Order: sequence, then C-alpha cells, then structure tokens
Amino acid sequence: MNLRKRGGAVADIAILVVDVTSGTQPITWESIRILREKKTPFVIAANKIDRVSGWKPNIDADFLDTYNKQKEHVREFLDRGLLRMVGDFLEEGFKGIDRYDKIKDFTKQVAIVPTSAKTGEGISTLLMVLMGLVQQYLTKNLQFSEGSAHGVVLEVKKERGYGKTMDVLIYNGILNKGDIFIVGGLEKPIKSKIRALLTPKPLDEIRDPRQKFDSVDMVSAAAGIKILAPNIDDVVAGSPFRSIIDPSMEETVYKDIEDEVQKIRIKTEKAGVVLLADTLGSLEALENHLSKNNVKISVADVGPIKKEDIINAKIVKEFDPYSAVVLGFNVPILPDAEEQAHVENIRIFTNNVIYRLLEDYLEYSETRKAEDTAKDLEDLILPAKLKMYPQYVFRNSNPAVFGVSVEAGTLKPRVSLITDKGKKVGKIHQLQDKGQNINKVDKGGEVAISIRGIEIGKDIEKDEILYVSLPESHVRQLNSRFLNELTSDQKEALRDYIKIKRNTEHAWWGV
Repeated sequence: MNLRKRGGAVADIAILVVDVTSGTQPITWESIRILREKKTPFVIAANKIDRVSGWKPNIDADFLDTYNKQKEHVREFLDRGLLRMVGDFLEEGFKGIDRYDKIKDFTKQVAIVPTSAKTGEGISTLLMVLMGLVQQYLTKNLQFSEGSAHGVVLEVKKERGYGKTMDVLIYNGILNKGDIFIVGGLEKPIKSKIRALLTPKPLDEIRDPRQKFDSVDMVSAAAGIKILAPNIDDVVAGSPFRSIIDPSMEETVYKDIEDEVQKIRIKTEKAGVVLLADTLGSLEALENHLSKNNVKISVADVGPIKKEDIINAKIVKEFDPYSAVVLGFNVPILPDAEEQAHVENIRIFTNNVIYRLLEDYLEYSETRKAEDTAKDLEDLILPAKLKMYPQYVFRNSNPAVFGVSVEAGTLKPRVSLITDKGKKVGKIHQLQDKGQNINKVDKGGEVAISIRGIEIGKDIEKDEILYVSLPESHVRQLNSRFLNELTSDQKEALRDYIKIKRNTEHAWWGV
C-alpha cells in the first residue's frame, strides 16, 4: 500500500524524534523548519523515557499504562521535561502543542508521544497516533500499487557479515530478490542486481537493528528494506531507486533518475560558494536555505570535500573573493583537499547543523568585506592579552565589573573578549582607571572593565586569561600590511590568538 496523492506527489507524515532528557537539539530545529516550510504534518516522539531518573520500565506498554505505574516524583520529572519541550516549541511559533492525550484536534495541534525505543514503551501509542493522522489527512488518497518498485535510498554502509549494503524505503510497487534496479550514483546512475533482501526483526529499526535480519524473497510498499547487491559503493544517499521488470523501460528509467539527481546538483559559471552535502536531501535543503539568505552557489554536489572543490573555489576567487569558500554539511575533508586549501588560502567550513554552517560563512564574508573599509591601523581592532584579578571582582553581573592586567597588546573599550579556550565572553562596555573612563590601556596597565550579559562564577571563572576577539579580516591585515607597525607584545598577543582559533574552530583558520 502506498501513500500517494493524486497527481503523483507522495503524501508525507513525519515523526520527529527528540531526546526527552536533553531537549530539542539544533539539528532538530532545522528539521522542524523544513517540515513547516513544506507544510508537512508531524508527530514528536519524545524518546528515551527509560532514562528518566527512577523510571521502572514496562516492556512494550502503552504510554499511559506505564506512566500511571511510575512513582509521583518520576512522573513529575518527565512532565517537567515535556513542559520545557512545549516552551521551546512556543518560542519557535508553535501555539498548539501538547501531550497526545490532551489534544482534541490533531489537525490543528502537534502531538507529543513519550516513547522508549529501548523498552518499546509508547511505541504502540505512537503507531496509534500515526494511524489517526493517516485517517485525518490521507485516507482519501490511499491507493494499492503493483508493478516495479519505486523508492529512495536512506543510507549506504558496510554491514558486519554482509559487506556494503543499501537501506531503501520502498514507497510504491513490489521488489523481488534477483530484480535488476537502477539508483543514483556519485558520477552517474548505477545498475545492479539484488542478491538478497533483508528485513529487521519486528519493532527493530532498519538502520540500527538490535537483532539479526531475516532474509525474504519479496517486499511490497510501503516498507524499509536492506539490499545486498554488487557495485553499490558510489550510491548516493537520498537518491531515487527504481526496479526494472520490463527491459524496454531501462533506458527511460536511467534517464529519469539521471535528470532527477542533476536537478538538485548545480554547476554554473557564476561566482558563488562551493557546497558539499552528505545526501541529496541535505543538499536540496541547503540550497533552499542559502538561496533565502541571498548566498549564491557555483557548485553543489554530494560527497566528501575533494581537491577539485578547492580548485573550483579558487576560480571563483577571481570574480568574488568573498564567495571563494567551500561549505561542507556533514561530510569529511579529504587530505588532498585540506593540503590544497592551505596552498591556495581557501577557507573550508564544515558543520552538521545547516544554520550554523550558514552563520559561520556569513560572519566570515562580512568581516572579509570589512577589509574594504579598514583604511589604516586605527580602523583595526588591536590584539591584547588580559589576566583577571580574582580579588578584584567588584560586581558578578548586570554588568560584571572586575579588574584585569594587560599582559600584552593594547586594550580599548567596545571590543569582544574570548577565553584562552576559545569561549566567547562578551563585549567590554567601559574601561575605568581610578573611577575615570579611559579609551586605551597598553601592556602593564591595570584597569577595571565592565561586561554586560555574563555572570562571573557561572559563565567565566574569576581567574581567566582573556584575549581580544579579532575579525579574521583584521588578523589578515595585522599579519601582513601592518606587522611592522605592531609592538613586540602586540605581535605576541596576535600569535597567541591565531593559535587559539586554529585549535578551537571546525575548519582550518589561517591568514
């Protein structure tokens, strides 16, 4: 049975899995924003209730049944976690969200179903809620399907005892052992033949089973299946999957898959960033997110960051130096690419959270553009190293006021500070010496500084070593155009700062 709307588009209902013991994570919010953008209904599985302190598991029980058997303080602890989750969603603009048993209209409110994938508690409840949503949203659009299998690749990986395998969600048709199939690859579509079809034990997850697989001869939509087949090393996660039951359709299917994959990939002559992602789905989401923030893309592809990507960024550098970067979402950097980046002075940004990847690039781009307005040394933020005096903490917060000694460099007000571990501290509001505001203090000077938005003892300790936070564009100019203008202690503070950034940033931090 296939969930398919009239007109050919697949009808989706999503499950968002959130750790109830730690709250929503950044990558979860990114998923939620994409679902809201696509107007996709979803249910929240508040997972890992078995990790709640004092929880007594009841294997495979309905949530309310197991919840009512817990001690009062255990229920209260879980309720507080769910309440925090509701608050987080309210801040994101979701007004109708609550535990499933308190919801009257599932088409107007988002349901939270507490679960444990480990003990099975709440899983039957989650399925019940999903069935209800299917009845509300999709009943009129359900169709039984036969014929060749249509699906999407979830993951390609080595499976112990099996070699390279492919996890596929079949959403239409029937798939048999021995069928020929075509699937999207890194360079071109891949044709192969199914050696084995493996399904997980009941209630297991296809990508992380607790028990061994069962071998089957046939599956029908909708189903998750693990496929063993030769020559699938270059299969791309997120790519379309089609089985071939009529040899005369092979050429058409090959062309359709090639076109579908190429629609997501981008290669133009225009100046823009070079973008790499782990799956086609991630790549599509990134393209949409960057486009909305007016970030141009010259190349977008799936796979690790390669030497070729650095060369493409170097070409962009001739047209737009601010876009001459490589952005990688959840992908590794190959050694030859890292080496080439050092040679060509090309920045690489990697992250597994979409909006953080974008934020890192935009911050870099903006500070690079600041070079155009930095006319001379006075326009630049100067390096400085500070040592806190723990005995001279005048106020812990609102604002924090404390004494420091300038160990190296030059300190001015309205500059941001970081610790020697790279942690952001905040911006200096004022410098004071003997109750008088001052605009500058050099090495050896002692001064009181005030910083808003932090609490000493909580956000920073009383005896931290602090450094002035410098935009990368300023570092570049200080280290080249103005190096001879700096004092020896300013150079010392600058070298220390560069070392801290290289040790703490995701990507290589160079000048």
